[in-house]
Amino acid sequence: MKTLSPYHKKVLLLISIAVVLILLALIYSPIRQSRHFYDYADNRTLLGIQNFWNVISNLPFLWVGFKGLSLFTARHSVAHEPAVANLYPFFFISMIMTFFGSSYYHLTPNHFTLMLDRIPITLAFITLYCIVLSEYVSRDAGRWLFFPLIVYGLLSVIYWYSGTQITGRGDMAAYVLVQVIPIIHFPLILYLFSPRFSLRQYYLYALIAYVIAKWAESNDDEIYAFLGGISGHTIKHVIAAIGGYYVYLGFKRRTQIR
Repeated sequence: MKTLSPYHKKVLLLISIAVVLILLALIYSPIRQSRHFYDYADNRTLLGIQNFWNVISNLPFLWVGFKGLSLFTARHSVAHEPAVANLYPFFFISMIMTFFGSSYYHLTPNHFTLMLDRIPITLAFITLYCIVLSEYVSRDAGRWLFFPLIVYGLLSVIYWYSGTQITGRGDMAAYVLVQVIPIIHFPLILYLFSPRFSLRQYYLYALIAYVIAKWAESNDDEIYAFLGGISGHTIKHVIAAIGGYYVYLGFKRRTQIR
C-alpha cells in the first residue's frame, strides 16, 4: 500500500476538517439567528441618519477597498499568484460592496437588507480563501474552487433569507460554514504549508482582527455600556476593516520567495 506524502497528509487534514464541520452543520441544522439580532445597542439618529454610528463606521471598508484597487490600477509592483491574479482586485471590490451593503442594512435593518449585507461579506471571505489556497496549497486550487464556492456562498445566504420568509428565522447552517471553514483552515495552512511569498503573517493579522471584530459584535451591549457611547457593533466594523487593511499591506509589501 502506497504511503501518503507529507504534502498529501496535510491536504487530507484540511479536507477532513471541512468534512467534519459540514457534518456538524448538518447535525445541528437548523442554526437560527438570535431573535434579538436587530436590537443594536446604539440606534441613535444623528444628522438625519438612523443608526448613525453603525452606518458611518462602514466607511473604512470603502477606504480599504479603494486602497487595494489602487495597487492594480496604478500598476504597482505587487507579487501575484498568476493562477488567481484576477481574484486580488475582486477581494477589494468585495470590500467596497461591503461598505454599501452594510450601510444600507444599518439604515433599515430587516431580513432583506441583511441578505444584501451578507452577500459581499461572503464574496470577500471566499475570494480570500481561494487566494490563500492557491498561494500555499496548490496553484490551481483557488482557480478551480472559486466559482463553485462563490455559487455555494450566494446560495447559502439566499437559503437563509428564503427561510426567513417562511418561518421568520431562516437556517444559517450553510452560511456559517462560509466563515467557519476558512477561519479554521487559515492558521493551519499558514503553519503547515511553505509560503511562496513573504509576509504571510499579515494573513494571520487579518484573521485575528476579524475574530476580535466578531467578539465585539457579540458583546455589543456590554461594550456600549462600558465605553459610554461606542457600541461593539460599531467597533466590529472598524476592526474588520483593519483586517482587510492587513491584507492590503501584505499584498503591497510582500516579495516572491520561490
